[in-house]
Amino acid sequence: MHSPDGAGRTTGPPRGGQATVLVLAGMLTIMAGAVVSPALPGIRAAFAGTADADLLSRMITSTHALAIVVFAPFAGALSERIGRKRALIIGMLAFAAGGSSGFYLPDLYSILAGRIVLGIGVSLVMTTSVAIVADRYEGAERQRLLGRQISAGAFGGVLLLVGGGALAGLGWRTVFLVYLLGAVLAVAALRYLPGGGCPPATGGDAGSGTPARRWWPVGITAALAAMLLGQVAFYSVPVQVPFLVEDDFHATSIASGAVIAVQTLTTGLVSLRFAAIRRLAGEYVLVAVAFAAIGAGYLVLFAAPHVVVLGLGALVMGVGLGILMPTLNNWVVNTAPPDSRGRYAGFLTTALFLGQFLAPIVTQPAVSHLGIQPLFLIIAAGALIVAAGYLAASRHRTRVDAEPGADRAGVLTSRLDEGSPHVR
Repeated sequence: MHSPDGAGRTTGPPRGGQATVLVLAGMLTIMAGAVVSPALPGIRAAFAGTADADLLSRMITSTHALAIVVFAPFAGALSERIGRKRALIIGMLAFAAGGSSGFYLPDLYSILAGRIVLGIGVSLVMTTSVAIVADRYEGAERQRLLGRQISAGAFGGVLLLVGGGALAGLGWRTVFLVYLLGAVLAVAALRYLPGGGCPPATGGDAGSGTPARRWWPVGITAALAAMLLGQVAFYSVPVQVPFLVEDDFHATSIASGAVIAVQTLTTGLVSLRFAAIRRLAGEYVLVAVAFAAIGAGYLVLFAAPHVVVLGLGALVMGVGLGILMPTLNNWVVNTAPPDSRGRYAGFLTTALFLGQFLAPIVTQPAVSHLGIQPLFLIIAAGALIVAAGYLAASRHRTRVDAEPGADRAGVLTSRLDEGSPHVR
């Protein structure tokens, strides 16, 4: 049988419908910006008479990200107040309403307002879907679904970029109808997700008598920092590579799209194997390996003399991102107290989109003074330093746990921060 226990957790094999809804929710977060990108030239042409039309049309791809940064922490708290399922469905409906509004709204300003609604919807979907996976699944099954969420986003992003380009050929407004997929998933969530609440506060680990931890866990801080830095590194590829490909290598936009697609597809393939990868090491070590791969990928990008070599560098980076993203999701939900998972997942969402927003801002000065490939060398050095820091942190925690007479509460916190599926 497959039934939720007292904490709303799934105790048997996952229902196909429930798991599918939760995995596809990961695709919605990528859709937010990717779908509309091919339509930007048509939008700019349609509103050419509007003041600052060039800037405002480009802001359609970023306004939702700012809304996510601001709202995501509140989205997690809201899901704990009104229940995970209800918050997820509201988020999917807001995603559909705000995203599709570009199909019928009359001007750029109202379309940008719709993108804010879209961002609020993404905040609710992303934070709540991760929290539901943590609430209803444990151990390898939880890790498998978290990996599949990242994979769905990666594979869906590639498909939606291609599909968005095809729809843009029919008219720029047509692209916005793709966001109605959120409403379809809302119906599926209503049908397949059982219950509506979230795990009750138990005063500590269930059955252990351990007091609930109300301070900010060290592991959460480490995960948020890794997410912010990882996204700055990740987003520098789609921000800078197209200019490098076209201006320095004199290739077409198809080539730059292929480089980005290699990175995205590799991320998805590696994420699918996260449950197996997680068995090899703890979170600190996996984050160190991920940043080492990102640094190695950027070294290849720095030295690349040709577009094909850029693709190789993107592939190596994709391996790192495929390890990093599900690792951080798993780390946060395992470390957070069960009754606060939504809140901490919201902070992780904020770190993710803040990193993407900051990427062009923090990298452009180096590009202006040094060029794009020298920037890649700087990012590579930074990523390798971060990798060394997390590896050193892992060794420190191992030594602390091995000390005779170590405080039991400290050991418990350390294991929780490492995301052990055996300690709850």
